[in-house]
Amino acid sequence: MKRCLITFMFVALLSVYHAVADVNPYAEGNASRFRIGMNLQFTSHSSWQIDFGCHYMLNPHVGVGGSIGGWRQYRSPIAPSGPNWWVLRSDRHPSNVFLRPSVLFMTSELFSIGKAGFGLSICPGLQINVPHQRVTIEIANDWDYNDNVKVSTTRGEWIAGDCRAGIFMHAGPVYLHAGYVVSTLNIYGMYRHLEYDDISFKTFYPHSGWLQGGYVTVSYNF
Repeated sequence: MKRCLITFMFVALLSVYHAVADVNPYAEGNASRFRIGMNLQFTSHSSWQIDFGCHYMLNPHVGVGGSIGGWRQYRSPIAPSGPNWWVLRSDRHPSNVFLRPSVLFMTSELFSIGKAGFGLSICPGLQINVPHQRVTIEIANDWDYNDNVKVSTTRGEWIAGDCRAGIFMHAGPVYLHAGYVVSTLNIYGMYRHLEYDDISFKTFYPHSGWLQGGYVTVSYNF
């Protein structure tokens, strides 16, 4: 899959290069400078992500900008616990919020069906998460609720590179992008550095490795 992604990126970037070299739409006065959009993606390790962003289009094929959003694991069998304590159920699923500076590359319209035009797009970025994680520990005494404490960390992995690559369809100023996403984000990267009662959470949370999945982005040009 990674080899296919690299090949796709090469073809798309080559198409962008030829499009930029051959056409200067701004000289013709028919190019949109700004693109705002919402992105939703679901990835491996049972996580979802949503972000809202804007790109300033240097030309119709290259844009620079970024987005702000959040991600969360929606299902996990992992339940860190010890003698008479356990992590609060709602805190067992890693989550964070982030900023994502990125560059958007788009080909010219490659083909059309009716009024809809189709092409390729790539959007590599850098995901900068909040470098802090905290969970609540519930403590019991003889099976009765007794107290709770919070443990936190600022250690671990909180910056990741990612890339979205796929096709786009547009009708006028409205664009729909869909495709494959890959990220170096380790969703357990900070949770593994949490510790309570001399028990490291590395015992419970594995090194997740790269994330991959699918995304859909809806954007509007103006």
